Amino acid sequence: MMKMTRVIAAAIFVSVFLLSGQAFSAEIKIGYANLQKALNQCDAGVKAKEDIKAEAEKLEEELNKEQESLKKLKDDLDKKASVWNKETREAKEKEFKARTGEFQKKFMDYGERLNKKKQETEAKIIEGLRDVVEEIAKKKGVTFVFEKSVGGLLYAPSEYDLTDEVIKAFNSKGKK
Repeated sequence: MMKMTRVIAAAIFVSVFLLSGQAFSAEIKIGYANLQKALNQCDAGVKAKEDIKAEAEKLEEELNKEQESLKKLKDDLDKKASVWNKETREAKEKEFKARTGEFQKKFMDYGERLNKKKQETEAKIIEGLRDVVEEIAKKKGVTFVFEKSVGGLLYAPSEYDLTDEVIKAFNSKGKK
């Protein structure tokens, strides 16, 4: 909601300048960039996605092993519960419930950890991309640069798109 408010405010600000006279319109240069596309296509973004995917696969493998172990314990409980005495059966059921709870907690923790890592990594890359956008805008004399992927830009000619230039400049800086 806050991003949309900023985009609307920026659009109104630009509109006021554009409507206030020819003198201003000659001085204003507008561009846009799609930071989501830049994030997905820049070297650091591609590497971050690969790293997170590899970590997710490793954690998934660990969870699958634990799930198999729980399945075996449950099968054991189902098959042998009738021959065990009451204390053994209750101890096995208690162990199963405890391990199931630990598994669920681990599953949630892993998901949260991966999500947090993804968000932190993407935020760092986006910050670097914004710096590059600012550098390019200053170099080209662009007055305003809008973000296309947040929905505030409905149409703009492709010649005002800075995204590919941002990706190239970001990759050449080797930012992560």
